[in-house]
Amino acid sequence: MIRRAANLFIEQLRPGDRVAIVAFNTKTDEAGTLAAVEVKTPLTDDRDRLREALGRVGTSKGTPFYDALERVALEVFREPPREEVRGRRALVAMTDGVDSTSEAEFEESRARLRGSGIISYFIQVNTEDFVEERLLRDCQDDGRLSLSKVQLQRYRRIFASRADAADYANFCRMGQFERMDISRRLYQLARSEMQQLAKDSGGKTFDAIDLRAARRAFAEVAEEIGKLYSLGYYSTNKARDGSFRQIRVEVRGVPGAQVTAREGYQAPKG
Repeated sequence: MIRRAANLFIEQLRPGDRVAIVAFNTKTDEAGTLAAVEVKTPLTDDRDRLREALGRVGTSKGTPFYDALERVALEVFREPPREEVRGRRALVAMTDGVDSTSEAEFEESRARLRGSGIISYFIQVNTEDFVEERLLRDCQDDGRLSLSKVQLQRYRRIFASRADAADYANFCRMGQFERMDISRRLYQLARSEMQQLAKDSGGKTFDAIDLRAARRAFAEVAEEIGKLYSLGYYSTNKARDGSFRQIRVEVRGVPGAQVTAREGYQAPKG
């Protein structure tokens, strides 16, 4: 579904629009088998190259979601836009948003995206029932899934900070209801984090329960990033402290008007 929806998104873009594809893949090294973030193709307007890259997107042993957000900010959009390239810079992620293996933390990734000025759109795939059913299986079952150490420790830190870390060290020693509760809370956390990232940047979140819903979401994103209005002002705050400055955009005298704008910008430093 993700491949088909992404291909339809590419077809809806304007001539000259450039796209990079970032996905998760499984790699094996001395540390074992882990999920890794892969830039399948840098920013390009070569549609054939993009389709070929999408064909190579597969599954991975875990989801380093926060690491991927940082990779987009630091690598895909590392260089400032050239003068001849005018338009929006956007992240469009089709994901359930549940991180399982990242080295980065959410607030670190959020700060990277806020500082980059990227608009974030999240097309949320619902994998919760699929995952939950497999989490409840016995640990000897080859078809079961397990919560990673990263997820268990994140859950303890956020939702059960007074609990003993040892209680969250072994997934197989946990009861079924405990596994289910942790999974549900992590999904709730993921949805709230995606909503926060979208709000920060002036983007949106969408629910994609099937291919039709995903197509509608991608179509709306393609239309929205094709429009650009520039507003400017001179700040009275002259401090070069690198702080995040909040802004608010309002439209007056136009009943029913809706404004989508980022919540602020990173001040220069030094």
